[in-house]
Amino acid sequence: MNSRRGGVSRSRAESDAQRRENARAVWRAQSRALGRSATRAAPQGADSTARPDGEDALAPQERDDGWREVVVGLSLRRAEEFSLVLQARDVEHMLRQTGRNTVIVSPAHEAVRAREELDAYVAENRRGLASLSPPPDTRSAIVPVGFFLGLLIPFHLLTLQVLPRQGWYPHIWRQQGRADAGLIWAGEWWRAATALTLHADAGHLLGNVAVGTIFGAVLCAELGLGAGLLLMLLAGILGNLVNAAVLGPDHLSIGFSTAVFGAAGCIAGLRAVAGPYSGLRGGFVPLAAGLGLTAMLGTGGENTDLGAHIFGFLVGVPLGVAAGRATNRMGMPGRALDAGLLVTALALPVLAWMLAFT
Repeated sequence: MNSRRGGVSRSRAESDAQRRENARAVWRAQSRALGRSATRAAPQGADSTARPDGEDALAPQERDDGWREVVVGLSLRRAEEFSLVLQARDVEHMLRQTGRNTVIVSPAHEAVRAREELDAYVAENRRGLASLSPPPDTRSAIVPVGFFLGLLIPFHLLTLQVLPRQGWYPHIWRQQGRADAGLIWAGEWWRAATALTLHADAGHLLGNVAVGTIFGAVLCAELGLGAGLLLMLLAGILGNLVNAAVLGPDHLSIGFSTAVFGAAGCIAGLRAVAGPYSGLRGGFVPLAAGLGLTAMLGTGGENTDLGAHIFGFLVGVPLGVAAGRATNRMGMPGRALDAGLLVTALALPVLAWMLAFT
């Protein structure tokens, strides 16, 4: 708790450290006695059954035994940090292990005070309420996001090299699928989606897959794989539509970069309402960072579609804000819902290409 300003004295800090070690020793002893390796004992009479994975981020709830969940979905390290805060304020509480995460519970008459103390602590340290949640595990999202974005590579080889050489739709994939603003104005809205799957060359393709995987992994770690990919795709589609509307009927565009910068905008919007700088004033920090990133990565090269990058980012921001508010209220999507969102994200470009050839 070295970040607490004007807080507990050194003697109190040493006392807290000793209490922390004592609590750990009791926890380990109880765990060994009960045959559990990493579960702290629940209050007497509490339901010790952990919720299934994916349900740890639910809002705090009243328990049947008179204890109330104060903060849920914490890593063990963060839970112990908050436990020290509550100990210093003499607030009765206990840690419970639920799946891979930890929950802080307090008696019903102490729950409101416990939450207020933790809110004050994170506000004092300029972390925002989102610091009560575990940081997203971006590394676990890299592989699945990279796999799905990597599907653009065989699509590129198949449609622009293999099939044209066999005489199947030679030279028309790009004409049928590019974001031709004039045709989009005429009603061929699906071009805003098909254009995301087309690339000028291998360098264009691999760059978008690589950078898109990074941004997509961050977004999917925050929202779930299906929700993150769908939001990224929607930002790209809407960004292409806005780009066509602003730049006029002669504009042509291809590439997944609109969705890549749309993901950057989604992340900025998400962090503005659910991150360490959340709030009206602090929300400008992630937005400014996102705009700076767009300026650095999205303005180079004579063939760069700057409008697509800018509008992708700008469209992504409100999508991220909406997603952040939704997760703040309802938590991340459950497994079934997230799987449905993933199927929707994969089906959208397929449907768009079917419309392109009908």
